[in-house]
Amino acid sequence: MRNISFFKHFFTLSRICTFSLFLFVPVHLSAKPIIDLDTEMNGNSIWNQVLVLEDPSQSILESSILSGAKDGEFNTLTSPNLGFSQSVYWVRMEVRNPTKEMIRWNLLFDFPLIDEIKIFGVPLTNGFVQTLGDSFPYDKRNVDYRNPVFPIISQTNSTSVYYLKIKSESTIPLTLSMWTEKEFNQKLYKEQMIFGIFYGILFVMIAYNFFIYIFTYEKSYLLFLFFISSIFFFHLVNNGFAFQYMWPNWVFWANYSLPFFICLSCITGIIFTNNYLSLKKHLPRVSKLMWVWVGILVLFSLVTFFLRYRLAMVTSILLTVPTALLLVYSGTYTYIANVRTARYYLISWAFFLFGVLLYSLKSLGFLSDNHITRWTIQIGTALQTVLLSLGLADRINFLTRSLRENLRDLSHAKVKIEESEKRFREIFQGSDEVILMMDENFEIINANRSLSKHLGYRLDDLRNKKITEILYTGRDQKSDYNIMFVNDKLTDLKMTGSAINFKTELSQKYVKEPKEMVCRIQYINFDETREVLMTLSPEYEDTIIQLIDSEKIELSMNNYLRNAELVSQKITAQLAKYLSTIEQTEVRSSVREIIINAVEHGNLNISFDEKSKALIEGNYLEFLQKRQEDPRYRQKKVKIEYSFSSEYVAFRITDEGKGFDHKKHMEKSIDEMNEAHVQHGRGILMTKSVFDRIEYNDKGNQVSLIKFLNRN
Repeated sequence: MRNISFFKHFFTLSRICTFSLFLFVPVHLSAKPIIDLDTEMNGNSIWNQVLVLEDPSQSILESSILSGAKDGEFNTLTSPNLGFSQSVYWVRMEVRNPTKEMIRWNLLFDFPLIDEIKIFGVPLTNGFVQTLGDSFPYDKRNVDYRNPVFPIISQTNSTSVYYLKIKSESTIPLTLSMWTEKEFNQKLYKEQMIFGIFYGILFVMIAYNFFIYIFTYEKSYLLFLFFISSIFFFHLVNNGFAFQYMWPNWVFWANYSLPFFICLSCITGIIFTNNYLSLKKHLPRVSKLMWVWVGILVLFSLVTFFLRYRLAMVTSILLTVPTALLLVYSGTYTYIANVRTARYYLISWAFFLFGVLLYSLKSLGFLSDNHITRWTIQIGTALQTVLLSLGLADRINFLTRSLRENLRDLSHAKVKIEESEKRFREIFQGSDEVILMMDENFEIINANRSLSKHLGYRLDDLRNKKITEILYTGRDQKSDYNIMFVNDKLTDLKMTGSAINFKTELSQKYVKEPKEMVCRIQYINFDETREVLMTLSPEYEDTIIQLIDSEKIELSMNNYLRNAELVSQKITAQLAKYLSTIEQTEVRSSVREIIINAVEHGNLNISFDEKSKALIEGNYLEFLQKRQEDPRYRQKKVKIEYSFSSEYVAFRITDEGKGFDHKKHMEKSIDEMNEAHVQHGRGILMTKSVFDRIEYNDKGNQVSLIKFLNRN
C-alpha cells in the first residue's frame, strides 16, 4: 500500500515539474505560422500571419536572410502600422498549397506610396520583377496597377517560403493581402467603379463651379474651384493614380508631389474659408492670422523639394493640424454667431474629419478593414465637396430671396422710386452743367454727358484721375497759378466742409485752349462713405434774350477758337423768332467760320498752305497753340459788330491781319474744291449760300454779312 501511495505522489510531482518547466522555461516549439492557399481568395489580410524582422542599421545581408540563419529572430506583429522609420523591414511568409490544383495568386501590398518592396523566394515566374515601389519607373511593374503586386504560382501540395524586403521614407503599413486572379480582377472592376464615382463627383464639382464663376464672376466660386482642384490632385497622388497615369516616369516629382499638394490644399482651404465665412468682417484678427499662416505654408511648399522626403512628409502632415484647428474654430465661431453659410461649412468639415478619423483608426488596427472603413476618406471628401457647393448655392439663393423680398417690400413705393430715378437722370444726365463725382482724394469716379459736350472728354478718359489733371496748363505763369488756386480751394473744402464756389480754366480734349467755367464743390455724405460733388458750368446766358426786338452789339475777342463758338451762339440766338432751326444753324455756322478765318488767317497769320500741311501731319492743334502764344500775334483782337432788327440781321467782322485776296476765293466753287481734295477753306463758300450780301473791304481783313428776314 505504501508503494502504491509513493508512486501516486511521484507521478503527481512529476506532472507539476513538467508543467512548471513548460511554463517558465522559454523553448521554441515550432510555432511558425503557415498561410494556406485556397482556390478562391478574396483579399485575405495576412499581416498577422507573417513574421517581421526590423533591421535599424540596414546591415543584415540578403544572403543571411535567404539562408534562414535569421529565421529565429523574426516575430509576429500586434499592429500592421510600422510608422515612419529608417529601418529596413524583413517579412517572412510561409505559404502552403494544400489543394490538388495549381493556384495562380497575387500578393498585393495595398499602399501606393511605398518607396521599395522586394520579394525573394521560389518559385518566381520568368520575367518577374522582384523590386517595386514609387522609387522606380511605373512601367517596370508586373501588373498595371496603382499598388505593388507580385503574381505568384503555387504548385499542388507544395510549401514555399517568401521574404519581403521593405524600405521607405514614408509611413509603412503592412497591408498585405492575397488574391486569386479572378477575385483580383473583380476587385479592380469594383475599385474602378468606386474611384470613378469619387473622382467623377470631384470633377463635376470642379466643372460646375468653374461655369458658375464664368457666368457670375463670384470670387467665392473661383476660390472654391482652386480648393477642390488641390484636393482632387492630393487624392490622385495619395491613391497612386497620378503616378500611374500622369507622371509614371517622374520619380522625384511622384514622391514630393504629395507633401506639396498637402500644403496646397491647406493654402487654398484657408483662402476659401476666409472668403466664404467673411472672416474679415466677423473675425478680423483670425483673418489676419490666416494670411500669416498662408505665407508660412507657401514658403514651406517651396522649400519642400529641398528637404529629405521623410522630413518634408512629416512636416507637411504636422502643418495640417493647426490648419484644421483654424478652419474648425472659424466655422464654429461663425456658426455660433448665426452666420448662415457656417452651417454647411461646419457640417462638411465634420464629415471630412470623421472620415479621416475612421480611416486612421482602421490603419492603426483599432477598427476592422471593411468596405466602409476602407473608403472613409473618399466618402468624407465627396460629402464635404458637395456640401460646400450646396453652401455656395444656398448663399446665392439666400441673396436672391432677400432681393425678392426687398423688391416686394418696395413694390408699394414703385411709382415714387421711378419718379425719383427719372428726376435723377434728368438732373444728372440732362443737366447742361458738367457734374463730376469724386472720392475724398478728389479722384473722378463718375460724370454726366455734359462732360463730353463742354470739354470733349468721356468718363473713361478721366476715371480715377484727380481733378487737377484736367486744369488748363499753358506755358505761362498764369496756368501755374491756376493749379495753385484750385488746390487752395480743395484744401478749404477739406478744412471747412462747406461748399466752395470759384472760377477756373479747364483743358479740352480736342482743343488746345482753356475753357473758363464756374465751379462749385461740396461734400455728399452716404451711409459709409463721403464723396465730393463738383459742378462746372459756362457763363450764364441772358434769359431775357427772347424778348429782344432789335439789338446792336460790338464785341472784341482774343484768338481762342472756342470763343468763336460762344460768340456765334450769342449773336444768333434771337434768330429763332424769324428763321427755322436749320436756317438758324446755317447762319450760326457761317458766322463761326468767318470768325475762325479772322483768327487763323488774319490775326495769327496762318497761310492756307501752312494749315493744309499741319492738318495732313496731324499736329494742327499744337501748331495753332504756338501761334496763339507767339508775342507777335498774342495781343491781336477780332472785332465783331452785330445789328439785329425785325427786317435783317447784319454782322461785321474785322481782324488785325494783313488781309487776303478775297476775290479769288469768292470766285471758287465747291465742286472745284472737291476735285482738288482740299480739306479746308469752305467757310466762305458756305457763307455765300446763306447770306444775301457779302462785302469785303479792299484789304480783305473786314467782311460784312447781311441776311434779310421776313421777305414774305
